[in-house]
Amino acid sequence: MPTTDQPYTPAGGCHGACNHRNRATWAAYQRAIEDHADAIDTWFRNGQHGEPPAEPDQPTIYWKPGNPLFCERDVAATRRSLLEIDTQAAQLAATSDGHRAPGRGGDGKVSGSKTSGSVSPAADILDRLLGDLFDTEDEWRHLRGYPARPTTPAGPRGAHARTRTISWLADHLTDILAHEDMTGLPRKVFNWERVLRHLSKDARASTSSPIRCPRPTCGERRITWDDEHHYYTCQACGQVIYEHEHDDHEREQAEAADLARLTAPLPPAVHHRVLVPARGDDHETRAAGSLPVVDPIRIDPDTLRLIFRAPYRRPLTEDEFPTLPWPACPGCGGTIDVDYVPVASLEDRGTTALPGRWRCAGAGERPACGAEGSA
Repeated sequence: MPTTDQPYTPAGGCHGACNHRNRATWAAYQRAIEDHADAIDTWFRNGQHGEPPAEPDQPTIYWKPGNPLFCERDVAATRRSLLEIDTQAAQLAATSDGHRAPGRGGDGKVSGSKTSGSVSPAADILDRLLGDLFDTEDEWRHLRGYPARPTTPAGPRGAHARTRTISWLADHLTDILAHEDMTGLPRKVFNWERVLRHLSKDARASTSSPIRCPRPTCGERRITWDDEHHYYTCQACGQVIYEHEHDDHEREQAEAADLARLTAPLPPAVHHRVLVPARGDDHETRAAGSLPVVDPIRIDPDTLRLIFRAPYRRPLTEDEFPTLPWPACPGCGGTIDVDYVPVASLEDRGTTALPGRWRCAGAGERPACGAEGSA
C-alpha cells in the first residue's frame, strides 16, 4: 500500500489522525499564502495604489510527536481496526449467498461480449480485501528482505489465508508503521473497516457517545464519532479519542458511577408518626406520609358553608364540639362562633351535636366583620 500525496507533517510529528486538525490548519494557512501572493500580483498590476495586501498570520500549531512516524495511540488504533477487519469480513462472508464470480480466464467471453454484474458482490469485495492484504505483506517482506509469503495448493482465497495474513501484519505492525513508505496503511485499514461494517450492516446505531470528555479541564458530554477519520471527537475542546480509548473510558466511567452510587449515603427517611383515631373513627392506625396537609374543617369561599373532612365527618359529641379546630373567618381572618343543635343518639352514645350556622366573632379588639354562613 504505497503512500501518495500525503498531507504535510513536519519531521518528528505523528502522521496519524491525532494531527488531523493541525494538518487542516496548516493547509488553510498555505492556501492563505497563495491567495496573498495572487493579491500582491494584482496590486502590482494595478499600479501599486494604496497599501499592499496584508500577509496572513502564521498559526501556532502544536504537533503531536511520532515514535518515529506514528505515536503509540495511532499504532494501537490501527492494530485494533486491522483485527476488526477479520471479524467483519467473516460476518460478511457468513451472511452472503456463498456464490462467487467465475474464475479468472474461464468466463468464456469473447471480444465484444457484453459484461454483466458479478454473481456475488460480497465475494468480490472479500477478494479485493485479501488482495490488498497480500500486497501489503509482500511489500513489507520485500522491504525487509524476508522470505516470500507462503502459498497453499488450494489457492489464496478463504478465511484461513485472510486470518493468517492479518495476524502476520498485526505482529509486525509497529515496525511497518515506522517505515516512511507505509504511512498510508492506517488510512487504508480504517477505510476497509468502514466498508465492511456498511456491507455487513454493523454500522454504529448513533454517532453520539455517553461518556464525558476525559480531558481534566473539559468533562463535557459532547463526544461524537467521526467516521471519516475513524475516531471520537469532543465538540467542546476538540480532544481526539480513538475507539479503543473510548471503550476504556466508557468502562471506567461506568464502574466509577456504579461505585459512587453504592457508596453514596441513603437519602434521609421521611419522619413518620402514628395517628390515633378519635372516638367514633375507624380503629386502624395510620402512618403520616408526605401527602399535603388539608384542613379537616374549612369554609367554602363561594358558598360560605362549613365543610367537614375526616376525622370530623361523623356524628360529633356535645363535649368535643367546642374543641374542634374551627377555621378562621374568610372575611377578616378572625375567629368564628358556631351554633349547634343537640340531638339524642339512638345508639347510646350520648348527645350528639349537629352544626348549625356560624358567624364572625372578630379578633381581639377588632369587631366582627359580619360574615356568616351555615353548615
